[in-house]
Amino acid sequence: MKNLENLRTNYDFDILEFKNLNKNPMIQFKIWFEKLNKINDFNAFILSTFSKLDGVQSRVVLLKDYNKNGFVFYTNYNSLKAKQINQNKNVSMCFFWPDFQRQVRVSGDAIKTSTDISDLYFSKRPRESQLGAWASDQSQIIVDKKELRNKYEFYDKKFKKSLRIPRPEFWGGFLIKPTIIEFWQGGLNRMHDRFVYKKNGDCWTINRLSP
Repeated sequence: MKNLENLRTNYDFDILEFKNLNKNPMIQFKIWFEKLNKINDFNAFILSTFSKLDGVQSRVVLLKDYNKNGFVFYTNYNSLKAKQINQNKNVSMCFFWPDFQRQVRVSGDAIKTSTDISDLYFSKRPRESQLGAWASDQSQIIVDKKELRNKYEFYDKKFKKSLRIPRPEFWGGFLIKPTIIEFWQGGLNRMHDRFVYKKNGDCWTINRLSP
């Protein structure tokens, strides 16, 4: 195994200058994000949530939409992440794209998407994924994999003749409305470029941070 103390990368892919930033962080995110379509799982991000009972919890989640209002992901509303959000809507996101030596960090409030938005997205999922949503009591203890397979087969038979599988009421989306977004571009000799946007009413302030 390699010595971890000696593992480091000199980042020299690009530089980030204030003059090249868009005044709107969601547009700046779009500029970066649209360059990623050849990277595997480029829409994956770390979602961190907090509650007094379980403390800070982090996991990988997939971004399914973004717009001027924020970032959207979907989950089981009975999952640990959803329960924590119900107790504390303030969450953080972190995207890391090593091929471009870039990172984006987001802080904001998570709110449930409308039922119409959740229904529309669920209707576009593959049938197998729809059945999986019904079968999984996410974050709950199960005896073994067989228990999960049995539930999947149960719903497979239940909806076999259905033209469409309805969305479970316990499954849907969250919209993360950002209040802080930081863009990080790796630089040579740890002289990274960091710019943080902070929401101020309807406007955003932008500042460069020391790496």
